[in-house]
Amino acid sequence: MLKILIFGVTPAQGGIETFVLNVCKVTQGLAKVYLYNFSDSEVAYQNTFKKKYGVNIFNIITKRNIIGHMTRKFQYKNFFKHHKFDIVHINANSPSNYDFAQEALRSGAKVIYHSHNDSSESFVLNKKAKKIINIVRAYQRFRLNRLSISRVAVSQDAAKWMFGKKENVSIVPNGVDFSKFEFSNIKREQRRMLLNIDLNDIVLLTASRLTKQKNFNRILTVANLALTKGSVDHVVIIGDGDQMSMIQQFRSALPADVKSRIHIMGAQNDMQSWYSLADLLLMPSLYEGLPYSILEAQANGLNCFISTAIPKQAVINSKLMHFHSKEDTDLLWINDIEKHKKQNINRDLAYKKANQSPYSLTKFKLAIENLYNLK
Repeated sequence: MLKILIFGVTPAQGGIETFVLNVCKVTQGLAKVYLYNFSDSEVAYQNTFKKKYGVNIFNIITKRNIIGHMTRKFQYKNFFKHHKFDIVHINANSPSNYDFAQEALRSGAKVIYHSHNDSSESFVLNKKAKKIINIVRAYQRFRLNRLSISRVAVSQDAAKWMFGKKENVSIVPNGVDFSKFEFSNIKREQRRMLLNIDLNDIVLLTASRLTKQKNFNRILTVANLALTKGSVDHVVIIGDGDQMSMIQQFRSALPADVKSRIHIMGAQNDMQSWYSLADLLLMPSLYEGLPYSILEAQANGLNCFISTAIPKQAVINSKLMHFHSKEDTDLLWINDIEKHKKQNINRDLAYKKANQSPYSLTKFKLAIENLYNLK
C-alpha cells in the first residue's frame, strides 16, 4: 500500500483542509495517508482524520518568525532522513514551500505541488513591502520551477499564479460530497426558529474563513445597506478567523434594529442547515482559487453574489451565479440582490445538477486515483 504524506493542513477550516479530508475519504483502503502539521495547534478536523480515516499526524512545530524560516530547512532534512514516503503531496497558496519539496525529492519521493489560490497575502501590505515580497515570490517560484515535481492546481488561474504558466499543470478540481449540502426544508425551519427568523424573511448568508481575503469590509457595508434599505431581512455570518473582532466592532456600532438582525455564529459543522436557512450568499473575495462554499451553496440552490476573483470554473448553475467587479459600489451589489432575491428556484433540482458536475465525489475519486496512480 502506498505511503502518502500530505503537507499544508492548518488549524483553520479552509479549502485545503476540506480538500485533504476528501482525499482521505476517497483513498481509504488504497493508500496509507500521513499529515505533516507544522503549527503549534491541532489541525482542523483532527479527530476525523485520526479516528475515521486512520491518519497518522506528525507534529513538527515550525516557528512563524525569521528564525523559524531559517531553521525549517534543517527540520525538513532531518524529517526525511528518518521517514520515507512514496508520494509527498504539498498543498499551498504560494511557492514558499519549495524547500519542503526539495527535501522530499532528495528522499526519493514523488512530489506533487498543488496550488489552491490565484494570489497570496501581498495585497494587504504597503507598497514598499509589497515590492519586496513580490521579489521574494519570484525567487521562490524560480526555485520551485527548477524541481522535478508534478504540478497541480485547482484552476487555471491558480496554476498561473503558482508556476508562472498554465502549461504542463494538471487541473484537479476540489471534490464535494454534495449529499451533505442538499437543501432541507426541515433544517431551514429549525434554524430559522433558533434565530427567531420568520419563514418568509429573506436571509443573506456569508460562510467562509473570517480573513481579509474574503473582503469583510465590503461584506459588512453591503450587509448594512441591504438591511437598512429592506433588501434583506437578516444577515448570517458563519466562520472564524482574525477578522472576528473587527466584524463584532462594526456590528456593535450599528443602530439596534440593524444590529439585532446580524447574526454572528462562528465556525459551524452542519453547513447543510445554514445553507438551507438562507436565500442568498455573498462572497466579494479579493482573490480565490476554487472556494468550496460556492460549490456547496449552488448545490443547495442559493443565489450567489460574488466577485470576479472567483473563477468561471466554479460555475455549476449559471442561473445562480451573479458576478461583480471588486470596484462595483455597494449599491450595484444591492440592486442585483433586489433583482434576484425572489427568483423562483427549485432547490432540489440544484442538488441533482451539482451532483452531475465535475466536482462530484465520484469524479474527484477518479482524479485522485489518477494523480496518485492508485489503479
